[in-house]
Order: sequence, then structure tokens, then C-alpha cells
Amino acid sequence: MGPSNKKPSMQELYASSEDWDTHRETITQLYLHEKRSLQEVMEHMALNYLFFATVKMYRTRIRKWGIDKNNKAAEVAYMVRLKKQRDLLGKKSCFLLRNRPVDWEDIERYLARTPDFWAKHGRESLDLSNEIICKTPPPPGSPQIPKPACVPQTLNAAQELRVHEEILRFFRDYTEGAFEQGLWHLAGSPSHKRYVGSRGGIEAHARLNAWYDRVRNVSDWPGRDADAVRLVNHLLDDLPQFIREQDFSVFPALMRCCFYLSARRPALGKAVVQFVSRLCAVILGEKHPMTLAWARIRSLDMSEYLLVLQGTAKVRLDHLEARHHNNKDTAAPLEDENTINALREYLLVLRLRGAAAVEDEIDHVTCRIKEQVQLSRHRGKKGLTTAQCRLLLGTASSYITCRRFDEAEELLSRVSAHLPTESSSPHSTGANRILPSYLFIMGFLRYVTGRMDEAVNYFLRTYCALEKARGPHSSAVADILLALIDFPGLLQKPEDLQHWQGKFAQVQAEMLANATRGVRQTALEDSEVVDGPLDTDVNTGAW
Repeated sequence: MGPSNKKPSMQELYASSEDWDTHRETITQLYLHEKRSLQEVMEHMALNYLFFATVKMYRTRIRKWGIDKNNKAAEVAYMVRLKKQRDLLGKKSCFLLRNRPVDWEDIERYLARTPDFWAKHGRESLDLSNEIICKTPPPPGSPQIPKPACVPQTLNAAQELRVHEEILRFFRDYTEGAFEQGLWHLAGSPSHKRYVGSRGGIEAHARLNAWYDRVRNVSDWPGRDADAVRLVNHLLDDLPQFIREQDFSVFPALMRCCFYLSARRPALGKAVVQFVSRLCAVILGEKHPMTLAWARIRSLDMSEYLLVLQGTAKVRLDHLEARHHNNKDTAAPLEDENTINALREYLLVLRLRGAAAVEDEIDHVTCRIKEQVQLSRHRGKKGLTTAQCRLLLGTASSYITCRRFDEAEELLSRVSAHLPTESSSPHSTGANRILPSYLFIMGFLRYVTGRMDEAVNYFLRTYCALEKARGPHSSAVADILLALIDFPGLLQKPEDLQHWQGKFAQVQAEMLANATRGVRQTALEDSEVVDGPLDTDVNTGAW
């Protein structure tokens, strides 16, 4: 996470000689007696004991301790010859190889896998009596020498954690460390500040939002898997830069992107997750908390993925609220905008989980929203800020997910009082940044309540607003076109459907043509991109 003048933390140090001695019995039990792979042992030790070492370090210790599981040809030849000699004398044999018991079935499998073994090693006659001990096994029924005891599972609480909770632990460590080391700082105008990474600032934040918008959009593309893979491949070229810059929102954005891809294009999603995991190890180091987290993310199913998304959003929200309460002098002029954005993110993840998850939290989150609005009034602010309007729109979407349509309508009416006319210049006021989102959510509400003509009208107005604000071939325009052609029963006439399918094909072709240019966001006045993607992340699957 960058250089620091503080003393090295746990994540910055590999295991010492004392650490190896302390955990020798556990590593031996896992690797030798439980026959786990080296990778499994490394992950187990990192997750449950915060014990970090490289593959080379592990292999050196395994050889030094004499617990290498691989049988060497010379050793096999020596034991087979000795056993045959003892068999002729009527003696039974058991072997200890480097002080570990030898399973003779392993030797037989080794020979079966190597049919030309004796042709290659029949003439070897090394004396390995110092490494291999042969004994007569005790008679049946006599006391057996116990194997080394396994560390009791119940004594290590970390082993009882589910995978998603392990990931949250790493994410929490990363978040706390980033704030402590000054990796994230406030940037932007006095009235519009946000946390960004120290290496890229607002520009990096804008590039990340544009990148996220494109990946999320391509996960929804109907058909044409080859085109989707092509575009994602080009987008992955920008990923190393984002990981190096470590913007405040980079890892939550990556997790959401991988969730969308894994849910809608599983093979592509799995490949991207593995790519992100390898990149983190190369760029941040194998011991970095996010490297360890992504190593676990690779094993998640969709339900656990959503739990991780909800948990990381909650971690960010709790951290920001704590900083807001502990730094009143800093939070007051900012309207606590970072906490508002974290609330929006938390609501988004709840919506993705579905109505049951939202129902449990929405009233609690709404109380927080009302507190934010009331706080603004106490400071003499009239109306709603842009961030507060966005938060109310996210709340309205959540109400729609729960089928609480009257409450959603009330919030949308409240936001509409602060919106400009659609004929306004796209950059004339901050409220223009939320107009397309407002129009989309109004259209979605009309759609789910069966008012199709009004829904089409709102979606068309959304399309016009986005075309004006973001350009005719932007990923946001592709979002609304996908809604028009994908929502069942929305477009009644075949010619209308064909028209908008053609429009989408044009946008798709332009996005593919531009893919090789990468994400180069320079027009920072386009604050829709700075603030994040269009608020179309509603759980439409239930409709």
C-alpha cells in the first residue's frame, strides 16, 4: 500500500524462523498427514494464522523438516529391494522415510505409474539406511504409535468463519490501513469533495467510473459472446493502472463488475476474477490483504458473492460514518457527501440481493437519509444537494424492489422539485447530473405498475437526456437502449423493437471500435462520470 514511516505491519513481513518453529507441527499435520496440497496449506496458514511465506520458502522448510511427500526413485528402489529380501526370510516390513511412515500402497501406485521403472533404476544400489528405517510391524492388536495430533478445530475461531467473512476481514484490514497510512485523501471542489487515491486523484476516480460503467454494461449485452470477450480483453489492459492507483472505490467496483460478469456470463466472469487475483499478487504482493481476499473470491458462488458485496459496502459505510462523527470540523462543510455516496452503494447492493434483503434495511437507511437532509437544513441550506437527490433516487429504487410504490412515488416527487427542465444545457447545473437517473427510475416505476405507454415515454426522455449529456455512443446510452429492447412487453410494435435494436447495434459497434483506446477520461466537467454510473442498477430480474 505504498511506503510508510511507521513500523512494519503484519502484512509487511514474511514468517520469521521463530514463526516456522511455532507452526511446524500444524504445517506438518496439514501437508503430510492430511495430504493437502502446498497451495491449500499456504491458504490455510494465511487465513487462519496470518502466516505468510512464499512457495520457495515453504519448499525449503519441507525439505529441511523431511516431510516431502514425493517419493524419489532411488528411495523407492531401495525399499522395494529390502522388502523383497525380508519377504524371502518370512519377515514383514514397515518403513520410515525421513521419520515419516511409508504407505506401501503409495509405493505400488508409484511403480504402476512408471512401467519402465526398473529399466531406468534397476542398477541403482545406494545405501540409504541413514534416511530409511525398516522395522517389523507390531502384531495385530498391540498398541499403535499415535500420529501427531491435529490442532483442535474448536480452538481456532477463524476456522469457523465462512469464506465471505474471511474476505470481509481482509477488506476491513485494507480499509483501516489505507486510512491510517494516508492512501486516501479528500479532493475536489470545496462543495463537492470525495475520497480518492493519493496516486491518481479525481482523474483516476473518473477513469475508474468510466471503466466500471463499460464493464457493467457489456455484461448485459445480448448474445455475441465473442464481442463481449473482445471488449473486456481491451478493458483489462487498463486494470493494472487502477490497481496501482488504488482509488477509494477500486476494489468494491471490481467486485461488482466481477459479480455482474459471473452472474450473466459465467465463463468470462471466472476468467476475469482469476485475472484480477493474479494482478493483485503481482502488483500488491502475495501478502497484501486484497491479494488474499481475491484468492478467496475465486471460490464464491453467487449467493456468497452478494454477501461479500453487502459486507464490503457496510464496512465502507461504517468507516465513513465513524470519521464523520470524529471529525465534525471537516465533515460540516462537506455535507458528509462521502457518507451519502456510501449509503447509495449500500442500497444498490441490497437491491441486487432482492426484496427480502432490502425490506430488512430500507427503513433503517431511510432514517439515516432523513437525518442527512435535516442536517442540511440546520446549516441554512435550501432544498437538496445533488448527492442527496441521488440518495433519494436510490431509496426510491429500493422501494420499487419491495413493491412499496406509493413511498417510491413520494420520494420521486420530492426530487422532481429540484430538477431543471430537459431543455437546459447539460452542464448548466448540478441537478442536470441526476435528471437521466430520475427519468429512468420514473420509467421503471411505470413499467412495473403496468403503465407501459408512460414507461416508454420516460425511457425515451431518458435516452434523449443521456444522448445530450454523455454522447450518442456512451455506455449510459447503451444501458437505456438495453432496457427498451429487453423489458418484456414494453415495445408493442415490431417495427419499434427493430428500430431500437438497430440503435443499440450502432452503439455496440462504436464501443467495440473505441475499445483499443482504453479509458482516457479527460472531460472532468462531465460530472455524471465523476459521480458514478447512471442509477440503472435495479434488480430487474424479478419483473
